[in-house]
Amino acid sequence: MKNGAANEPEKPAPEDIQCEKCGKPMVLKRGRFGEFMACSGYPECRNTKKIVKSAHDITVKQDILLEETCPVCNKKLAIKHGRYGEYTACSDYPDCKYIKLKSTGVSCGKEGCSGEIVERKSRRGKTFYGCSNYPDCDFVLWNKPVPDPCPMCEAPYTLVKTTKRSGTVRFCNTEGCEFKESLDEA
Repeated sequence: MKNGAANEPEKPAPEDIQCEKCGKPMVLKRGRFGEFMACSGYPECRNTKKIVKSAHDITVKQDILLEETCPVCNKKLAIKHGRYGEYTACSDYPDCKYIKLKSTGVSCGKEGCSGEIVERKSRRGKTFYGCSNYPDCDFVLWNKPVPDPCPMCEAPYTLVKTTKRSGTVRFCNTEGCEFKESLDEA
């Protein structure tokens, strides 16, 4: 312990962190999702950073720039941190609102739709899979689709589900098809 200091973790000094968008200092704020760092230039600059607390220290999550470019504005994509977890988006947010969705490699199962099934998160944080053409197409799955066709009915994809009771199982989504196989090795 340092000179009788309590066992509290040291908080990052707000004046030490600069906003990468406008250069003003970041300040510690508290919101409904906990503490976060926000630009002192609000409302002109709305830049924020997530704070991650562990047993011994507090760290500020920084965006990680990727080599891949945004298809909308040609600036670099970045791995960002939101209230629902990590996501990949344009580094020029809020001017460009492009978000890259995680693809499953399976085309949409709805007739006449040219989209593909992508991974999404619900408001409660549960992962689900929906069409990339949403809201024009409302195709949704709760289990992960894989591009392996069904050996019984030759459907273009099958689903994978993991449970405590039966382990990992691959099965067909087509009504009336009874294909089911265990992917766990005994």
